Amino acid sequence: MNTDAVILDIDGVLIDVSQSYRRAVVDTVDQCYNQTIKPTDIDEFKNAGGFNNDWDVTDAVALYILTARHESVSLDEFTTQVAAHGGGLEAARTVVSHYLSAADYDMVLDAWNRKYLRDIFQALYLGSDRYRELEGGDPPIDTEGYITDEPVLIDDETIDILQETANIGILTGRPAAEASIALDRMRFSIPTAHRFTMDDWDEGKPHPWALQTLADRLEAETIVFAGDTLDDVRTAVNADTADESRTYHGVGVLTGGLNGDAGQDAFESVGAYAVIDSVNDLTDLIRWKSIETVSDQVLESALLNSGADRWGRNLSRLAGDCCEWSQVGIVSPWLKDRCSTRH
Repeated sequence: MNTDAVILDIDGVLIDVSQSYRRAVVDTVDQCYNQTIKPTDIDEFKNAGGFNNDWDVTDAVALYILTARHESVSLDEFTTQVAAHGGGLEAARTVVSHYLSAADYDMVLDAWNRKYLRDIFQALYLGSDRYRELEGGDPPIDTEGYITDEPVLIDDETIDILQETANIGILTGRPAAEASIALDRMRFSIPTAHRFTMDDWDEGKPHPWALQTLADRLEAETIVFAGDTLDDVRTAVNADTADESRTYHGVGVLTGGLNGDAGQDAFESVGAYAVIDSVNDLTDLIRWKSIETVSDQVLESALLNSGADRWGRNLSRLAGDCCEWSQVGIVSPWLKDRCSTRH
């Protein structure tokens, strides 16, 4: 894959947030309403689209819990309707208004305290000391903070290879301060101008503007954006449609809520260029700048180490960049067999 810029999401790609942000979503709603959802249910909202901001996810979960107290509705039905209305928090509000009478809707909105939800979320996530530092006041509850339980997913070697191979940017739904904390933990030095956080724009993913702006700042012609949600891939697809002067590739990473074959299928259904098990597999993908330069031994090793079916599909996509096999000089029958289904 020829690329001169790699843009990375943080949560679920560079660090594991299953016991931090996702735990904060579940526990915040429980703290506020004595009822909540399962951690795995968060993906129902994420897959509906428009929920890259975990404050919005928390607000939407709270809306669902409050709505279900007035009207029997399953989580799957609720999130399906949210997706049908375009995704995101405003769509969730619209869906609630369709389910409830005017009187019940007003009761739900009266109980839906977004400021308190946010304050609890930040206290749970940041912990008391960081809450005082970043939020500028006393936390509503005293905690140590889930932020300390975020294992780093990217290897030091991967960071070195990426920085040697391409210009690097960050596109995340995190606030700027929390993005800096995460990047400092993994010693990943990214200039501020090459980062887009929640604080830098209002639209959020999958709107393509931030990705296009980063491509411009990095002076890139071909951009890879790796993320762990469908909206991450949609962002790259939307940018590729909106920006005719550049090429954007969305790469799905299976270390967030989406995983396994179902995760691969979901990513591919929204236009993923490739799907990888870990951000550490990204180095192989971008170093294969032209497929004819890769030996059978290297390809077989990658397949064995990363899952034959998944890498077979990725190699097929990589080979598909070329119009004809003869143009890339591939003579290996083994590789032709792996990728022949694409041609």
